[in-house]
Amino acid sequence: MSRRITTTHNVKAATISTAATVLSFYGPRGMTGALRGIGAVVTTGVTDAACGLKLGNAADDDKFGTLSVPVGAAATGTNAATINAVDSNLIAANEQVILKTDGACTAGAADIAVVIDWFK
Repeated sequence: MSRRITTTHNVKAATISTAATVLSFYGPRGMTGALRGIGAVVTTGVTDAACGLKLGNAADDDKFGTLSVPVGAAATGTNAATINAVDSNLIAANEQVILKTDGACTAGAADIAVVIDWFK
């Protein structure tokens, strides 16, 4: 019998204009994961250039996927994530998952959601 769980990991008003880790988590114990989506809603306007979000692990910061948050005013949303091939980029059981920003814009903050399917 296999088990499946879908989780959504949220960060509220994360500063995306500075390169930093904004979220770090582990999946349910002993379960393998697959990224299903990354979305962001701008809470403070993004200026000058798009900001990038990268979801990966300690060895490869964009292993699982990326999202570009374009220049825009507050309440602008995006969910057109690039999700890397699932078969070669599954999240290993008990692996730390890290969400980072690239800080490419000069101002900006966003509510961010990461959706992952976990299975055993």
